[in-house]
Amino acid sequence: MEFTAENVENVVNQFYSDIGQQKSINIWLTTAQSSSAAWTFSWQLLSIEKSPEVQFFGASTLYLKISRFWAEVPVNDYDSLRGRLVELISTYAGGGPRIILTRVCLALSAFVLNTIPAVWPDAVPAIIQAFQPENFHLLNATQVCCALLETLKVIPEEFLTCQMASSRRGIVRHELRAGLSHVLPLLYQVLSQTTCPESVSREALKCFSSWVQFGIPMLEDEGLIKLVIQALHREELFDIAVDALVNVFLHSDTHRYPACIMKLLPLILDTESLLNRVIQENDEEKCTGLFKLLVAIGENHSRLLVENTLLQSVNKINVLQLVNLILRCNNMPGYFSVDESCSDLPFSFWYVLQDDIISADPEHFRVYSETFRPIYARLVDVFLHKVQYPPDEQYLTWGAEEKEQFRCYRQDVSDTIMYAYNILRELLLGHLCTSLSLIIADPMQQNKWQMIEAILLAVEAVADSVDVSDEQYLPQVFALLPQIPFTNLKLITTALDTVGAYAEWINCHSSVLPGVIPLLLHGIGNPEVAPSATMALKDIVSDCQLQMKQFAFQILHPCQEALLNRQLASREQIRLMVCIGRVLATLEFDDIMASLNVILTPHVQQLQSYILEPLTGQSKVGIILKLNMLAMLCASLDVNSIHSEQQSEPQLLPPSNKPQPILIVLQQLLPLLKTVVSKWPNDNDVVKAVCEVLNKSLHVLLDAAALLVGDITDLVIHTYCTVSHSSLVELTKQLLLLFAGSESHKPTMMSLFSKMTERTLSLLNQDIEHHPDITEAFMILLAQVG
Repeated sequence: MEFTAENVENVVNQFYSDIGQQKSINIWLTTAQSSSAAWTFSWQLLSIEKSPEVQFFGASTLYLKISRFWAEVPVNDYDSLRGRLVELISTYAGGGPRIILTRVCLALSAFVLNTIPAVWPDAVPAIIQAFQPENFHLLNATQVCCALLETLKVIPEEFLTCQMASSRRGIVRHELRAGLSHVLPLLYQVLSQTTCPESVSREALKCFSSWVQFGIPMLEDEGLIKLVIQALHREELFDIAVDALVNVFLHSDTHRYPACIMKLLPLILDTESLLNRVIQENDEEKCTGLFKLLVAIGENHSRLLVENTLLQSVNKINVLQLVNLILRCNNMPGYFSVDESCSDLPFSFWYVLQDDIISADPEHFRVYSETFRPIYARLVDVFLHKVQYPPDEQYLTWGAEEKEQFRCYRQDVSDTIMYAYNILRELLLGHLCTSLSLIIADPMQQNKWQMIEAILLAVEAVADSVDVSDEQYLPQVFALLPQIPFTNLKLITTALDTVGAYAEWINCHSSVLPGVIPLLLHGIGNPEVAPSATMALKDIVSDCQLQMKQFAFQILHPCQEALLNRQLASREQIRLMVCIGRVLATLEFDDIMASLNVILTPHVQQLQSYILEPLTGQSKVGIILKLNMLAMLCASLDVNSIHSEQQSEPQLLPPSNKPQPILIVLQQLLPLLKTVVSKWPNDNDVVKAVCEVLNKSLHVLLDAAALLVGDITDLVIHTYCTVSHSSLVELTKQLLLLFAGSESHKPTMMSLFSKMTERTLSLLNQDIEHHPDITEAFMILLAQVG
């Protein structure tokens, strides 16, 4: 079908009436827009008597042709095309659909970007001159002004989104930036008129916001910015004015005008009465707008604000007023994500502010700290309130998205409390400790688990910043833990997370262990808090391994019971195996073997039962879980290397004539592992899990694994020659690194390397593209053992 105006119009109408055919129709219309005929039919479709749908397609086509097919326009047609576009704008400015007017203005903006500066060097002032009331006899002054402002507004917008070579973009940016000297005086003239119609004021503010991207010379245009600030107090202009001012204060150029910013700050602060009103009216949209503006000033000019607090002055008063207004944003009433959604806006501001404070020279730092310490203290109190969970019955009514947003919000609060610690230091810990002790000591307050949980969350937040030598407040906090009435799972979870966060500190203050171990062991038996409990226990037994011997049997039995109950998720079961291994490593050999016999027997029996069944999805998950548990036990049960964070190197225990317990375990497991890989050699996940057990064991046993080299090598060669897996190549690398230099094992290692190489080369010669993992593993093996 020919691309005529009539045909295109009919197809456009069909597009909106026949939904079922829209996909194929859209393909035809897209082809029509790309055709040379589009230069003709687009103008015809923009006839004023056409339907809005047809007009919109015509305007979009015209814009597309000018923006993307500019090379098709003859140079001699430039002037006539520009004139037709201006005439078309005047036509729709007189009463056509606004959306069509905007598209036509975009077409003119594309024309500007294609012709500036070589063809149309004075494009911006020329457009302003062209859109004067005396040039449009059929339009009134308001219509002409709105058309002009709409045209000017879309030029920077088009510049941001259009495709343009980087060299060309720099030239155009320079020309448009020069156009500011024409656009800004025009906007000032429009906004300063007391009788200016609302529609014109709105367009002027939108135009201002659009041109801000090129930088505002604040000294010359301070008056214009003041007019925009005044517009905040006009209901109908508020939203546009806020967006414009946010763009102004976020622009990097504003750093060149510190005095101007401090001069404008009181005008911004005058919006406090407006802020009070919209908060009282629960107008969250306007609250968000005002807080975005305040945060933009604070975050982008933090260093300037901090420096203006050195001396007692009006500027210092203004700065503190601004910071306190930002603090009010954090303190918005209600629960975040449910009742309000703006209290997360200042998080970055508090980080930038403390960063500027602590990076100051010592003399200034002292002054800044004294000034901002009370504010950060109030901020912490606000957070202790805002992070509290609602009552359980209310929390159950929240949707999944609301709960996730609240969880992320609490994490952001934790990060910000950590920044606050950089300013408050011991004052923060002291405040948290005092608050916790007062609540626990008051029977009337003990049922307020939310406040206790919030305090523990704050204590956890600063764990990485607190010195491990602290003996002033943390001992009091951990002494209070056993006294907390743990009546809520969320409270228990946070308490467990807090204990885990301070594992390194606890290692240096082992006297608190009798108070925290029972809490951890109570948690591992509850599936709902087990993730936090197992993580915390793993941290404690790893960082405090030297102290675990006295608690060994107290820990091992609950861990064994939790594993037998089969209520824990896979990750928790694997973590418990790490805990068991770390604790067992502190015991005497006989005690280790006796405990291992009790602990491992049920899991080995379960693995054996899986082997007797066909490999299903459920049995595969079970096999891999048991193998992963065994792997982590082998990795953590190393009697010759007990770690203590108090030492720079692992403590080496006195040499023992007794073998590593893992050696005996592996001797008993090898027949079972061989059975697993021989039964399911094609399953990469199962084979990988078996190799993980052997790799972890070899890493612990080192030379002590010599007794098992033959059996492990046989397993590797037999399986790899049956079905090749990259995990077997990685295991081979480990064997070669350990035993290739041993005279007694050199023949075995040479045979292993020879057969692995022969099988790998044969496999890769046949189909290398489908074995990238094996190729990579084999190349690594060659690089490390070569």
